[in-house]
Amino acid sequence: MTKLFLFDFDGTLVDSAPDLISSANYIFDVYQKKSISYEEGREIASDGVNAYLRMRFDNNFDTLTEEFLMHYSNNILNNTVFFEGIPEVLELIKKRNLYWGIVTNKSRVLTEKILKFYGLLNHADILICGDDGLTPKPSPEMLIRACNSLDVDTNDTIYIGDGLRDIQAAISAKMKSVLACYGYLKTNDDIESWGADFFIHHPDEIIHLVNS
Repeated sequence: MTKLFLFDFDGTLVDSAPDLISSANYIFDVYQKKSISYEEGREIASDGVNAYLRMRFDNNFDTLTEEFLMHYSNNILNNTVFFEGIPEVLELIKKRNLYWGIVTNKSRVLTEKILKFYGLLNHADILICGDDGLTPKPSPEMLIRACNSLDVDTNDTIYIGDGLRDIQAAISAKMKSVLACYGYLKTNDDIESWGADFFIHHPDEIIHLVNS
């Protein structure tokens, strides 16, 4: 029986791509580089800041990353929203007296800034972020830590994410894996080969997993 629902953050719970793409284009403009389209930027929105920087720069990533993150942090709430249906899913999980949490490679300060803005900072039963000192996904370490913190067996846990690293981490942690196909997949992703237990195309489909 599923007792714990763990979620990736960007591309699974929240649609943060618009603010990430805007921040990338801000940096590109400062350095007189060609901007990227929304479609180009959305595909790599789960891959971190360096994925954007590598599109236009070959080096000096430390300085560029700092500039990117400063601008992004100041503009992180301009257009970032929870995907349609996610608030209702989280509410249903609570009504079923089940646990839910977030395991993300995103930094804690940025993740908490978004959660606080939407009034959900203290609603998650567990929040583990990429700078908490654990090995990031695709390592299963963060997922296993989340389960241990709530005294829930990994076999009674489902992890929902939109990238290959999410599925790999869930499989390694011996928990059920769900690929959020509404997230930031790339056009050439061979998702059938990833080994996910479930594929969903809208957050509403998570309700079936909660009710099963």
